[in-house]
Amino acid sequence: MSLGAAACDDDGIAAEPSAPPATSPTANGGSTSAAPTSPSSGTPSPSASPSSKPTSDPKVSGSQVIMIDPDGKKYTRTEMIQLAVGMAAVYGEKGLPANFCSISYKEGVDGGGKFPAGRAAFIEACQLGVKLAS
Repeated sequence: MSLGAAACDDDGIAAEPSAPPATSPTANGGSTSAAPTSPSSGTPSPSASPSSKPTSDPKVSGSQVIMIDPDGKKYTRTEMIQLAVGMAAVYGEKGLPANFCSISYKEGVDGGGKFPAGRAAFIEACQLGVKLAS
């Protein structure tokens, strides 16, 4: 059993691809822009420097919707973390499979779930829940 299966009914409907999130303020309250400007010159700077962290880390809050099941029920990041903690408790001493979060995501997509924050946000919330349970 996985989070995707626990939170989504397996009705055989193929999931639609997730739409990219709309442009919104960043997690620190600033606005997003296509090309940041260099403070000294006012000209666009490269979008990523070699030392900068990849932007693949999800920047979501506890109340942001991570998953919507086929019935339209929405699950926030906080709820997804709690579901992962609960699943780890169910497995107990036996423990969850190493790829539990990836399996859960795939089953959720296959079952008709939607992931508006994207796969990375779901996986991050799931992995945090598994970590908190240990």
